[in-house]
Amino acid sequence: MKLNRTKDWFARRIDLEGDVEVGAGTPPHFPDQVAEHANIKPVDTRIAFGTFVALWRRNQGWDVVKLAEAAGVNPEEILEIEHTPQAEPEPNAVFRLAKVFNMPAKILMELAGLIEPRTPQLREAAVRFAARSESVAELNPQEREAFEAFVSAIAETAGK
Repeated sequence: MKLNRTKDWFARRIDLEGDVEVGAGTPPHFPDQVAEHANIKPVDTRIAFGTFVALWRRNQGWDVVKLAEAAGVNPEEILEIEHTPQAEPEPNAVFRLAKVFNMPAKILMELAGLIEPRTPQLREAAVRFAARSESVAELNPQEREAFEAFVSAIAETAGK
């Protein structure tokens, strides 16, 4: 899998870090975490990504630990994905979740804000999905409908 980042993009990130300790992900002082090329905040689709992960898990009757074990990631990573859209998920975790969900990793990487947005229709479907989803113990009919419509949008996007 190739992340579409140029050498200039990395050079700008290095400049942003200044004298802070280097770690994985976006520098903690980087404002708004805006996707440069599309002028879209990754948090917009990360909300949908986190909601999708939570609803997929609940739809299977799984708890966080069971999903984490199936994907081979830490339960903390699942909780962060589901509840903290400002945090950038690890690419490996998104890739592993895609395998568990039997979905295209590229689409989930886009939703997680890890690759450049290429499909405005997917973003629109993601925002609608997140807006219609509410966290409850069981999926209500409206959530199930939203979930299935979003899965269809992902499948349709993957087929293009």
